[in-house]
Amino acid sequence: MKHLFNVRVLNPIKRIEQDYDEKHRLTLEAIKPYARAVPQSNLTSINLNYVSRDTSVVFLLLPEWAHNFPPYNIARLSAITKAAGYKTTAFDLNAKSHKNYNENQWGLDYDPWAGNRDWKWKAPHYQTDLHPHVEPFLLEYVDKIVELNPTVVGFSLYYCNEEPSKWMAAELKRRLPKLLIMVGGPTCHQSFWTAPKEYDYVVSGEGEQMVLDLLDKIEQGQAPARPFKLTQTDGERLDLDSFPSPDYSFFPPSDYTIPNGVNAEISRGCTAKCVFCSETHYWKFRGRMARNIIDEVATLYYDRGVDVIWFIDSLVNGNLKELRAFAKGVIARGMKLHWTGYSRCDGRMDLEYLKDLKDSGCFSLSYGIESGSNKVLKDMDKGVTVEEIEQNLRDGAIVGIEAHTNWIIGFPSEQPQDLYDSMQLIWRNRNNNINNIAPGMGFIMPPDTIISQAVGKFNIAKMLFENNWITNDYSNSKVHRLIRLKIFNIMLIHLTNNANIDFTARPEIKKTFELKLVNQLQKEIEYENFDFNICKTDHGNFADTVVNEVWPLLRLLWRTRGAYSIKIIFDPAYDAHEFGWNLSSNFNANLKFNINEQGQWTADFNYSFVQSDNAWVYNDFSTATSVAASRARKLAVKGSDGSVVYDDIERDHTLTILEERKQSNLSFDYQYNNRGHW
Repeated sequence: MKHLFNVRVLNPIKRIEQDYDEKHRLTLEAIKPYARAVPQSNLTSINLNYVSRDTSVVFLLLPEWAHNFPPYNIARLSAITKAAGYKTTAFDLNAKSHKNYNENQWGLDYDPWAGNRDWKWKAPHYQTDLHPHVEPFLLEYVDKIVELNPTVVGFSLYYCNEEPSKWMAAELKRRLPKLLIMVGGPTCHQSFWTAPKEYDYVVSGEGEQMVLDLLDKIEQGQAPARPFKLTQTDGERLDLDSFPSPDYSFFPPSDYTIPNGVNAEISRGCTAKCVFCSETHYWKFRGRMARNIIDEVATLYYDRGVDVIWFIDSLVNGNLKELRAFAKGVIARGMKLHWTGYSRCDGRMDLEYLKDLKDSGCFSLSYGIESGSNKVLKDMDKGVTVEEIEQNLRDGAIVGIEAHTNWIIGFPSEQPQDLYDSMQLIWRNRNNNINNIAPGMGFIMPPDTIISQAVGKFNIAKMLFENNWITNDYSNSKVHRLIRLKIFNIMLIHLTNNANIDFTARPEIKKTFELKLVNQLQKEIEYENFDFNICKTDHGNFADTVVNEVWPLLRLLWRTRGAYSIKIIFDPAYDAHEFGWNLSSNFNANLKFNINEQGQWTADFNYSFVQSDNAWVYNDFSTATSVAASRARKLAVKGSDGSVVYDDIERDHTLTILEERKQSNLSFDYQYNNRGHW
């Protein structure tokens, strides 16, 4: 969020709190109407009994990850292990390597830490493009860790730092043969992830208590046989208020983009059950008591000079009353904060509610909007409507809370009309204080989601096409999602007109399109239902739907900007570089479209698609074994009344269909030359 940088302080200093007792009394009085008086029931408190111990542990975060703030997860674990008496050290090599990159640039023509370059850190791109720059830097810290001679080294794994973590683990094991390597984090939750041989212990789930249990066994000389996976007990919910405050002493503020900022946590888990989300099944929702999070924030505010906080909760407004209690308490305590977090759009967050958040220092909320189509929102089980979304955007703009918006492009039931609806919603709300528009990299299906466990319900074939999923009617594939993502980004570049709007459009996308506007006319538009089934290829439904994907952009440009001409190119080599392997395919297109002030248009389109060999691969998500996958499976097969809501295809039947589809070839060439009037 760019506006975080407007409140950074390069040298944060400690503050002196005046009249603590009176402020504390006023805080308790302010939060009383909203906050819980006692902790939630059925929570497990973490066991912390300080005993001086011989076992030593080093925690590491390797690139690539966000570098605005110190790593909250490592700061939290470090505080817990220190409180239990273990010798603890932590290094944030992600932030330090980012500083190294900023100083030396590494001779790259892209920023490896840019959000749309995450895939560059995966094999094989990491080994060839980035590791030669990263290796000397990592070796420096290998030397430091060897000098410490720890018992255990723990890595925090994310989908985009697996390669450097694996390399460094191997190097540490080579230098310290008796060293034990422990890993945890989102990667370790994944059902089909296989731990490399370099890792001795894998922690899956909330790691705080499991790490303590593992270290205790090692301390007692009873280390489990390796490799060993620790999995959180199903249904266990750790009491977040039983944790000590995060220990940020290992992380110099100057290492971070926002030196006066940190991450914090109000809750864990999510109250929603969105069908595309895996995180909602990792752990059940529970929140901290407002007075405890206020005290923790106050300590950071006065002792470390922190006044910028990014709450890392999956859902900061999972408990609306407790979030309001926090806001009221911050105001009463007299802290001048700047805070943000991830939020659901919710009609219950009215103007007065949002005003309380603003008065407490909330400058932005990151909304998972996903779609501007009520039909798609219902299919996603978002539990929110377009009308509620627009209400939150309008009211937020009135009180001065910026909206960071996240979108899903290519949901299985999404059609061109639905993408058109999303673009219309953005256009209608372009002046409602939207500061960021982040389209996802084409919809993917982790096995730990409701949708992956109910593919029949969502018309998804149980086989992959071109290393990605496809619907049974061929109307949504990686080719469709590539086109949608590109035209959505083109829309972001040329349909946003407010100075407050920033967007995460692809950095080099202008290389593949050219748009000439006759004037700067900007029309106000209302919702429109339009039939985009314009082209008929005679090549079947796959080709028909592919060639009609571009019309939503062309139509919206006309409705908002009037006369124009546009050229768009799809090229496999470029698209692989710009969008990554997940969406690139053997798809070429050269599109030319012109429309005048009277609405008369001409189209000159050329398409070519070549299906790769061995494109069809059977995939059965029902074999996923993680706790999250099991939870998702239970929710997928049962409706609210307990009845089965879908019947998936039997495995034998699926394999029969697979053999039939292996004989099919979706390759096509198509030229469309026509004119019309809008």
